[in-house]
Amino acid sequence: MTGTAMLGSAICYSGGATSVSWEGRNVADTKQFKRFMHEIVRPRIADVASSFESDLRGLATTGMATEFMECLLKAVPDPAGWEVGEALAECALQHDSGREVHWPWSTVRDRRTPRASLPGTDLVGFYREDNSVLLLFGEVKTSSDATTPPNVMNGGSGMAWQLEQSATRRDIQHALLKWLHSRCQSQPYRDLYEKAVGRYLSSEGKELLLVGILIRDTTPSALDLKSRGQTLSKKLGKPTRIELIAWYLPVPIADWPKLLKEEVS
Repeated sequence: MTGTAMLGSAICYSGGATSVSWEGRNVADTKQFKRFMHEIVRPRIADVASSFESDLRGLATTGMATEFMECLLKAVPDPAGWEVGEALAECALQHDSGREVHWPWSTVRDRRTPRASLPGTDLVGFYREDNSVLLLFGEVKTSSDATTPPNVMNGGSGMAWQLEQSATRRDIQHALLKWLHSRCQSQPYRDLYEKAVGRYLSSEGKELLLVGILIRDTTPSALDLKSRGQTLSKKLGKPTRIELIAWYLPVPIADWPKLLKEEVS
């Protein structure tokens, strides 16, 4: 097969209330999903395109150094299911949602180092729509929970609460803007930053896009998102926009770390 791998989801339900919309997207083709994971998600989470490993091997000039170097490379643990879920969410939102989304970092690992971690939210980037640009703040939940909606959507650590915090707490927004500023010093991100932040300031912090992404390996159900969407619609009004998206995937979440290592024909 040639060309860029696509996730190829189909919308299986949708709904909305005032400033909030929600949709479920089902991926039925297992082979297509595996190819997307291998070609799009794996470089995002593992940085396999980096020359780091080859450079490190070139610097190990003795047998002992080579042995130590191999131990060093193996010291990085396999990504957990939720880590893969976050990388998958970034890739799905950018390549499968029909939205033009820009992330100001190269890989998930770029924001997993202690000094690079995102403050207060899972995702921060830009959403371009025609000639306008919005700040995008997002939360990702990954769950195999058989209940509907899954527990990760509820309570003080649930998606709705976290999105509300991102929309209303100025300390979180300040930290996100500062984090974003340091990563948008060159084009094309500088232009996106200026347009989005200018719009945000003009609206007194209200004009932004909040995205909640739910990653599932269960049967699609509109109940996964509906109640959370309705709750948010009562708390956050326009011009703030909230979009909740669930992707339902054909391979169990527990198998994703192993899947990333497999070669796909």
